[in-house]
Amino acid sequence: MSTVTRPRGRHPASVYWARRIMVVLTALALVYLGARALGGGSGNGSGNGSAGGSGDQAEVVAGKASGSPTSTTSQAPRPIGPVAVATAGGVVTRAPSGTPTGTAPPVVLAAPTGPCSLDEISVTPTIATAPAGRPVPLTLQLTGMRPACTFVVSSRTLAAKVISGKDRIWTSQQCPRSIRQQSVVVRSAAPTTVTVSWSGRRSDPGCTRSTSWALPGYYHVTAAVIGSEPGDAQFRLTSPPRPVVTKTVTPKPKPKP
Repeated sequence: MSTVTRPRGRHPASVYWARRIMVVLTALALVYLGARALGGGSGNGSGNGSAGGSGDQAEVVAGKASGSPTSTTSQAPRPIGPVAVATAGGVVTRAPSGTPTGTAPPVVLAAPTGPCSLDEISVTPTIATAPAGRPVPLTLQLTGMRPACTFVVSSRTLAAKVISGKDRIWTSQQCPRSIRQQSVVVRSAAPTTVTVSWSGRRSDPGCTRSTSWALPGYYHVTAAVIGSEPGDAQFRLTSPPRPVVTKTVTPKPKPKP
């Protein structure tokens, strides 16, 4: 058999350089392909992560919006069924939307059925403070036992006095004009108010104006319908405000040179 003889010896330098270039290119190709493979997987992962991050951010933003004090979308839960609202005249039933479903009945006062008996009317004075040195109105509240009856207020049916301890300061029996005659309706459900005018001075026979003023301090007013139990209340006379004196300064004329 014939044998093929291979040449022996060193190859030219160009052959070595060609082999080196091929190795480098092959290595670069492998690195490139590996990077593409890794880059594609990480791209999908980053995409999912980005989407997940967007969802988290959306949830955070939504949470801030719902908890923000300036949000106008959050509303308090509405009650189920009608709601009772208290008013001055009664109770008004309102629907959850705020629309009234009923109106309060008007307050109807009882009509008088005849004159009152003097022994069924109670008197309650109501006065707190008043300045001394001037007239003082004494407010009296009349309350009856019947639903409604008529009563004639006058110095013959009503009496009032102001005392300080055992000292009698003023009485309507000495000043009958302090009680104005009038016809009123007295009810058991609501008091009727009348006013007795006290001059703020001590009273004397004839109710003159020459008596002294009642001094600042604590007093009691007692009032009653003739024949019934009296009512009592304490009040105070305060010191009157001091007058403010304004002094006007007159400029002096300048001396002539």
